[in-house]
Amino acid sequence: MVVEVFGVQPTPKEGRAAIKAWPTIRRWTTRPILWLGLFMMATILVAAFDPYGPVAWVVGLQLAGLYGFVGLSMLAHRRVMAVSRAAPISQRPVTWRLSADGFVVSAEGLESRVGWTLVAAAVEEKDRWIFALTPNSNFILPLRVLDADQIAAVRAIVADVRAKGVLGAGVD
Repeated sequence: MVVEVFGVQPTPKEGRAAIKAWPTIRRWTTRPILWLGLFMMATILVAAFDPYGPVAWVVGLQLAGLYGFVGLSMLAHRRVMAVSRAAPISQRPVTWRLSADGFVVSAEGLESRVGWTLVAAAVEEKDRWIFALTPNSNFILPLRVLDADQIAAVRAIVADVRAKGVLGAGVD
């Protein structure tokens, strides 16, 4: 069984970070913010009893640091997404071919062949499929370009390679 999809161009929303494909990384990137939040709550409780003491300054510095970090992160993310959308490959539609051997993504001047043993995770979200190779290399197949039969076929292919133990077999 081979599924071919022509004219695929993910939207910026569909091209968002593939967090669900990498739960281990998500846990380690959210823990520092969790600890910072708990530490801030503790210092706010201490500062509540002495609003003009030295702990109040610590709370102010924590809030400034937190908002600065969040603001810079949002700015950096917007810039990365803008550069990604401006890249030549983002301007061209690609063709996907999925089979029991893997998938091929091709366009003018591009052909990427990926076997299922190299795919660390295949995750279906509400609007896209994520085929994760590394945290910085994820292939995104939007569901909006697939008809119902193609969606069922992709699910069947992924279920088959999972059942055979092929999906991610080459990933340590």
